[in-house]
Amino acid sequence: MRAVVVSAPGTAELVEAACRPPGPGEVRVRVAVAGICGTDRRLAARGADPPRIPGHEAAGHLDDGTPVGIHPDVGCGRCPHCLAGLENRCPDKRSVGLDRDGGLAEWLCVPAAHAVPVAGLDLRLVPLLEPLACCLHALSTLGVGRGDTALVVGAGSMGLLCMWALQAAGATVAVAQRSPERRALAARLGADVVLDPGQDPQAELGRAPSVAVVAAPGTEPLAWALAKVAVGGRVHAFASTPGGAPVDANVVHYRHLTVVGSTGSTVGDYRRARDLAASGEVPLARLPRSTVPLERAPAVLLGRDGHGALKITVDVEGTSQ
Repeated sequence: MRAVVVSAPGTAELVEAACRPPGPGEVRVRVAVAGICGTDRRLAARGADPPRIPGHEAAGHLDDGTPVGIHPDVGCGRCPHCLAGLENRCPDKRSVGLDRDGGLAEWLCVPAAHAVPVAGLDLRLVPLLEPLACCLHALSTLGVGRGDTALVVGAGSMGLLCMWALQAAGATVAVAQRSPERRALAARLGADVVLDPGQDPQAELGRAPSVAVVAAPGTEPLAWALAKVAVGGRVHAFASTPGGAPVDANVVHYRHLTVVGSTGSTVGDYRRARDLAASGEVPLARLPRSTVPLERAPAVLLGRDGHGALKITVDVEGTSQ
């Protein structure tokens, strides 16, 4: 089968690879489309030993033709986290596309429970369910409810997905972003309020946001959210930051804040993402994206393709028009 393989740091190649058969409890998926995100690019930059097929946002068909999306966080199934349905917290988790081969290949084998049926959804949009599921999992730690005011810091693809997920939960959402172009995009995609960091969310929303999701990396966006959220508010440190992002404990202490974090998602989150997309409550088709053939995936992974699209998907089976 054709597959993109990452080996040494800074390498990604399209090769002919062996197609391994499904193991016990696994199913085989004929991959149709896969997404590329920063996690995949970081894997390509640092390399993989043994070599790895990346791609944790994937969709395709089972042998019987059933369309499925792939939930990537595969837990051990035995630890307390897995038994509680929190496989993304499993200390022995082996994620598709990172710890085991992923979807930038013509075939993929995954545990049956992680091949989620997606009948009725445009398969080209299904790779977006994985990042949406991560957003839903993050929001589950914040206790967002109808009538909440919310702040999203950062209008990249994850920030915009968080915006839609917050609105689906009943919140009024302000999106903060330095870039005027990204602010305009957030407004077009339905943000209730858009602002730059020089504006006060309380003034724009009418009251201070009760929750904030920081979807932009770095110390400054996190510190800004901690200062702007309401007293007693909840803040999710959603974006990862190389080297860390120090937090002023006095701000947390004196403003009675709750600061949480999470990574990945559960199968339950993925199914909720599917249902929100199917109902139209989260309009995935509106997220700007560009599609490339599998042959161009290595260049995209290595940042050599020149693609500036907000989200890039890979047409693995070569049928996109």
